[in-house]
Amino acid sequence: MSKGYFNFGSKNQEPQEELLKKGRESLGDGSFSRDASDRLCYEVLDLELQLYLIVRKKITREFNLIPFGITIRTSDAVFKTYIQGFKRIGIEWDIWSGFIVVAKNKRAEPLVREVGDFLENRIQL
Repeated sequence: MSKGYFNFGSKNQEPQEELLKKGRESLGDGSFSRDASDRLCYEVLDLELQLYLIVRKKITREFNLIPFGITIRTSDAVFKTYIQGFKRIGIEWDIWSGFIVVAKNKRAEPLVREVGDFLENRIQL
């Protein structure tokens, strides 16, 4: 696998902090929308896979999220669910939509809005 890409099965990954030094200082503009299941989503279309794990880690720490279930990884997508009390969100990435935070239940919609605000205004890459 090329240097700079995550190989999820390998311990010999490029250090994540090194990826941040490669030219990206912010996430850019994201947007809120509803998916086909009417779930609130926050999307950053042009976020590279290399930054997915870094951003996911920053979100989980900032909001004290607890992993729920397994991580689903394919060659073109990554999906992980987290909980905070009764709120359940997905932090996801795929080659079509980019980086996505999705409310998996109605109670999580305010949390998705907070995460979107964090990503737009307060995250330090």
